Amino acid sequence: MAAASDRPSVLTGQAVNPEPPAKLKVVLFSGGSGTQSITEAFLRHPQIALTILINAYDDGHSTGRLRRFLPGMLGPSDVRKNINRIMPALERSQKSLKLISDHRLPVGIARADALRSIDAIVGGDYSPLPPKLAAAFPQLACWQAARLNSFLATFRTYFDGCEKTGATFDFTDCALGNLLFAGCYLDEASDFNQAIDAFSQFYEVEPGRLLNVTRGENLFLVAEKENGVVLRNEADIVAAQDASKIAQLFLIDQETYLTRIENQPEPEGGWGELLRRSARVPLINPRAGEALAAADVIIYGPGTQHSSLFPSYMTAGVAETIAANTRADKVFIGNIHRDFDIQADDASDLARKLMAAMDRKGQLQVDWRDVVSHFFVQGDNANAVAEAKYVPFDESRFAFPLETVKVRNWESQQGRHSGGYVLDELRQIVQSRIDIELAAVHHMVSIVIPVLNEDATIEPVLKSVGALDFQPLGLSKEVIVVDGGSADKTVERARSVRNVRLYELPRPLGRGAAMRLGLEKARGNLVVFFPGDDEYRAEDLATIVDTLVHSDFRAVLGTRTVKCTELSDRLKAIYGNNWRLYLTSKYGGILLSVAVLLLYNRYVADVFSSVKGYDTRLLQSLNLESSGLDLETEIVAKLSRRHEYILEVPVDYKPRTRAAGKKIRAGDGLRALMALLRFRWKR
Repeated sequence: MAAASDRPSVLTGQAVNPEPPAKLKVVLFSGGSGTQSITEAFLRHPQIALTILINAYDDGHSTGRLRRFLPGMLGPSDVRKNINRIMPALERSQKSLKLISDHRLPVGIARADALRSIDAIVGGDYSPLPPKLAAAFPQLACWQAARLNSFLATFRTYFDGCEKTGATFDFTDCALGNLLFAGCYLDEASDFNQAIDAFSQFYEVEPGRLLNVTRGENLFLVAEKENGVVLRNEADIVAAQDASKIAQLFLIDQETYLTRIENQPEPEGGWGELLRRSARVPLINPRAGEALAAADVIIYGPGTQHSSLFPSYMTAGVAETIAANTRADKVFIGNIHRDFDIQADDASDLARKLMAAMDRKGQLQVDWRDVVSHFFVQGDNANAVAEAKYVPFDESRFAFPLETVKVRNWESQQGRHSGGYVLDELRQIVQSRIDIELAAVHHMVSIVIPVLNEDATIEPVLKSVGALDFQPLGLSKEVIVVDGGSADKTVERARSVRNVRLYELPRPLGRGAAMRLGLEKARGNLVVFFPGDDEYRAEDLATIVDTLVHSDFRAVLGTRTVKCTELSDRLKAIYGNNWRLYLTSKYGGILLSVAVLLLYNRYVADVFSSVKGYDTRLLQSLNLESSGLDLETEIVAKLSRRHEYILEVPVDYKPRTRAAGKKIRAGDGLRALMALLRFRWKR
């Protein structure tokens, strides 16, 4: 039977094809690695069409040497980095191309050795290459190998011609991808923007996904600091320097820069007059302008602000086009950690400098409301080893209305934004004004471990949990330990393990209270609970998280009953000759399952399992109240009343004895049963 959308039209009798789903158009001002996690999160979302804008003023190290070796070419480094980030990498050939592109020739490599490697690649003899690199070339598709060889052959021909005039190139620490781009640039008649499109096609990236913000003017970046020191190139701007703030940026044309500034003595009276007289304003790339004009969201990304970002905003036409787009949300994302170029800047300084770049030092009158609608700034540095690392936010100093500011801990890894947090906030901002219903995408799992007197087991448990890798699922993770008032060394041992967030209840309140505090502190949009007593396998968390990601279930419990061949024997091993506890445990668990069935018309085999996972927002919306083990049945009761599906998956379990520290008591089961009754009718 034909799908409803393929049925013939009543009027024409022809099939009606469904309209392609609408996408949110996002334009991201980017640089090198600063926006990596944000880019990755946006690329994973099927309803987002992402365009990345860069400038290419990079002139450090091998990139700078290439710019001087090919006069007129801007820096290829950020082009390569961004394309490698957004290219598909599912096929073996794509992964191999990415490896080849990122491979750097050894530091100090001799000219002859570098040429021998290039000639070997072009000639198809990979034996002189490092084994891992050599193994990648045969994995390329035929068309990839042919195009790659063409780029390198073009560069080699150009190199030979330069050497005849006495010029040469130092290959030390140069990425092969940069040499490939140089060959592509030469093939494209030395048109930088056209070369980006051709290079994108080579990496199977849709042309226009990555754009240079300018028309390709070959300008060089210079900065002047508040103390009068002049940083004469982009490499110095991003390198270690004194803490004086950078006051101004200048874009200088190639001839002036190479003949009067680079490696030249400081003029009498200083550099100021020459820099101001020689400064140029590049023009916006028309395709970048079109992307900004059509954007639903414009993001000023984090990164090396004075090299990767502020110079992009100084381009003529950028501020004008952004201001004219009155539909878009425009979000400035401040840095988390300080870089060398912002050692003394706070969030307010960065926001003011954004506006200074937009109005091009007073040449253009821009109302800030026309170019920024929201500021995302770092706060609540719960993981801070030293606050000095973080860009501070002081609301009393912030130059713009606080209602435009979103302050939170945006950090997922040390110094890196969580792209998922950014995406979640943007969903909430744009959803109220657009017709596109943006789906939530999972980005982080919070592993909450409630503990009480577990000093014998907490370290191995934390290490096993820390070893879990959720990256194949597109997830980062955080580990949260909540101590319920331990009298032993549990807290000290937990604190000794890296990358663990530790919280302590003010007094012993029960496992439920610890779980609720962990839920309150969780930053992931998935939350899983795991005990610190080493009775469960950490690997089973992967099964639960995978199920949450790849199914429609928002509540997944790990059940111990499936992987148990003989329940009675297992319980006897736990309780020994204490028949009262044996009978209470065995039939108490069955009673709870039956009670759930009778009261809520569903069967849950293992209500007291300590391994379980939930959609964070779902769990937070339950307004949980209980503080002991009765929290487990409160969750089941409230999910059941909402008619929310609960899936149980088997998990392994190695029980410990009462003597070894098992804490559950008969009273816990009774309170859990009463909770089932209480929440059945409670409004």
